[in-house]
Amino acid sequence: MRTVSRRRPALLALLCAFSLTCALSACSPSGSSTGGSEGSFVPASPAATAAAASSDRFVITWAKGSEAAGFVESVDAYGVDIIGSLPQKDQDALRAAAEQASVVVERATAHAGGLTAVKLSEALTPEKSQSFIDALMSSESVETAEPELQVTSLDTSAGTPDDEYFGYQWGLTSEQHGINATGAWSQSTGKGATVAVLDTGILPNHPDISGQLLPGYDFISDPWTAGDDDGRDGDPTDMGDGVAADVCGNGNEEMSSSWHGSHVAGIIAASTDNSTGVAGVAPDAKILPVRVLGRCGGGTDLIDALTWASGGSVKGAPDNANPAQIINLSLGGSGTCPAYFQRAIDDAVGRGSVIVAAAGNEDQDVKGVSPGGCDHVITVGASNANGTRSSYSNYGTGVEVSAPGGDSNVDDGILSLSQPSDPSAPPYAFQGGTSQAAPHVAGTVALLKSIDPGLTTERTTTVLQDASQPLASCDRDACGTGIVDAAAAVTSLSSEQKPGDTPTESAGDSGGAGDDQGGDDSGDSGGLRRALDDLWDRVRGNK
Repeated sequence: MRTVSRRRPALLALLCAFSLTCALSACSPSGSSTGGSEGSFVPASPAATAAAASSDRFVITWAKGSEAAGFVESVDAYGVDIIGSLPQKDQDALRAAAEQASVVVERATAHAGGLTAVKLSEALTPEKSQSFIDALMSSESVETAEPELQVTSLDTSAGTPDDEYFGYQWGLTSEQHGINATGAWSQSTGKGATVAVLDTGILPNHPDISGQLLPGYDFISDPWTAGDDDGRDGDPTDMGDGVAADVCGNGNEEMSSSWHGSHVAGIIAASTDNSTGVAGVAPDAKILPVRVLGRCGGGTDLIDALTWASGGSVKGAPDNANPAQIINLSLGGSGTCPAYFQRAIDDAVGRGSVIVAAAGNEDQDVKGVSPGGCDHVITVGASNANGTRSSYSNYGTGVEVSAPGGDSNVDDGILSLSQPSDPSAPPYAFQGGTSQAAPHVAGTVALLKSIDPGLTTERTTTVLQDASQPLASCDRDACGTGIVDAAAAVTSLSSEQKPGDTPTESAGDSGGAGDDQGGDDSGDSGGLRRALDDLWDRVRGNK
């Protein structure tokens, strides 16, 4: 394949609006690995009830055998208000705890795992939060009560380039400390793999992703947060997450819509071999868009989304016909992993999904964020075009591997799908953060799952780590084993196939990325090669 020098046009001022996307990330120190096959998966021990923080949202797990637990199990749909339908004694206890804290219960919604998320009329101080939790825990009906984990994607701005071509995608090559996805495509393009993107939703008509989409779901239960006024439904279209200043509290600045879910999905599986736009890490993989983030982020809806995406049943939602082998979580929030969130992760992994999570952008130990502090996910830190840790990336022994996320001090960030405010501008943008690093790894896992669909989380982590390239000036205790090398990982896994095994995809059965090509391209991904050569020629102005 030809190589191309990356151009740095004068439009960089527009391009590099760095969004330290995904505040969160991945695996806890022990983290990502499960023992043996998924069938022998042993969940992590339940965590203690999380320490109280200032919050207006709490999550109750009802005691097994209690009347309340039976009621939540019997509801027809999750995500709807049940405060007036709970057993009377539990209504009274909940309202008494709120009254003691000088607030009222505005909403209580049922969720997968027997959970009830409670919304109060105003945020409680840490001291009052703890008193509220203690009051709830005094009831024999309550097993645990915890502050709700609030997750966000932190993309607040993005720019658009005047060229939307592969030459800008340094993260996919081997030339500037990328993951060398191009070197993997002769062996796997992700055919047969499904990646669920739990995020802000999707731009369904974007020309670089529309052909890769499976029927998804919108799990945002609050109409204002969703911005579509209709609650949960089968339309995961991204309605935008922009808000005015101070709307989300904490003195937030005005934020434009991030189109974060589409940016993440494009990194994983943007259409390739279509002579336009950008390329995805696994261009023949399918994207399952699952909407969980809206205005001001999201909360316990994420539990139902994890359950559904991994093939579990969620009341009120249709069965998922395409359970995801891989789930990407480019989102997160502060605090150690809540017990209820860990249970949801354990259940999803037990169903066979590999969960990839961003490490977060706070430049701190990953154990202090969630789901970054949770067990049994693959945590991904961010690297830049110099092959070093991105300045914002979280670190620590909980990070398994690193991948390109960009760094405004070094590079332009990561180019992927977006929706510009100017309709005449191309629908692409540079964004940066561990939110961008995680989908590079999720796409690589799709390449691996295409070869061996039975890969467990533990085995996947081992293959990724053994094939990674160390980061400069960053050791195992900070950045994992280094930058993922997709080509090396795919080659290693392919070499392990036993005689007589038939991989889902190989150099001999795929003409390259995108739709099947036909012709005599077998064996060298010729269709893809020619398309990329054409792209690169146009980037350099030769055509």
